[in-house]
Amino acid sequence: MRIAIMGSGGVGAYVGARLQAAGEDVVFIARGAHLQALQHSGLRIETPEHALHLERVTATDDPSSIGPVDLVIFAVKLWDTEAAARAMAPLVGPQTRIVTLQNGIDSVALISGALPGARVLGGVIYVSAVIESPGVIRSPGGMHRIVVDAAGGDAVIAAFCAACERATALDATATDAIDIAIWEKFVTLAAIAGATSLLRARMGQIMGHPETRIFQRQLIDEGVAVGRAAGQLLRAELADDVMSRLTSLPGSFRSSMSEDLERGKPLELQWLSGRVHGLGLQHGVPTPAHSAVYRALVLYEHGAPV
Repeated sequence: MRIAIMGSGGVGAYVGARLQAAGEDVVFIARGAHLQALQHSGLRIETPEHALHLERVTATDDPSSIGPVDLVIFAVKLWDTEAAARAMAPLVGPQTRIVTLQNGIDSVALISGALPGARVLGGVIYVSAVIESPGVIRSPGGMHRIVVDAAGGDAVIAAFCAACERATALDATATDAIDIAIWEKFVTLAAIAGATSLLRARMGQIMGHPETRIFQRQLIDEGVAVGRAAGQLLRAELADDVMSRLTSLPGSFRSSMSEDLERGKPLELQWLSGRVHGLGLQHGVPTPAHSAVYRALVLYEHGAPV
């Protein structure tokens, strides 16, 4: 299967590396110093378990040089969605499937609007991975799971899940209830990103202090409440399950948004806590914790204030 990784940052490069190591034909779309490192030195995945070095990878900043592929893994940051979707048009043929692993709840609609006629399928990924340096991806481990729209038993999606099963440290499951999976990820990630970014802390610190643990639970509960108000059938035990998963994460775990904040990069704030805040206003659901995160960080959403 020919696979293009549109957005070869932490998450995209992690997935692409695992798939290439499992024998798939992968091309990475990247730019800048990261692209140059991929072209000259390959790709490294640094993690406590299952570290990986691919000495050679195919990488480019020009999708038109690749042509149509079987599958596009779409993993750009949310603020780049429309531009990246238009740029990847040369990758998309009649049989191409686009699986978006972006954060938030708006990705499928954003990509479909920018690339009419493309077959765009929702997906979520549970992995923490960032660019440590050009050509090097760092992950603390702990999670490496993908859930993707089964699309009625689509053959490309089935082949993708089979490739993930062959890969090391990458699991994929196809579901007929992708909207619920996307919302569960949204509730989880918005809470993690909000807490680790606002508190400038890692998950072990947050879960280890009674006050910040309460704040973390409040963020989760607010996400569940706005989801239900928006008509999503979120399960009763979701908040308890999320808290349990957070307790089991490596103590060093934090969100990519908190990494971006520390590095002065743009934030996905408006699609996470900002989206919960907006949905709360729309549906009359109080969201004091997420609203505090949004308002406290809004000056940083385009990068460090000048």
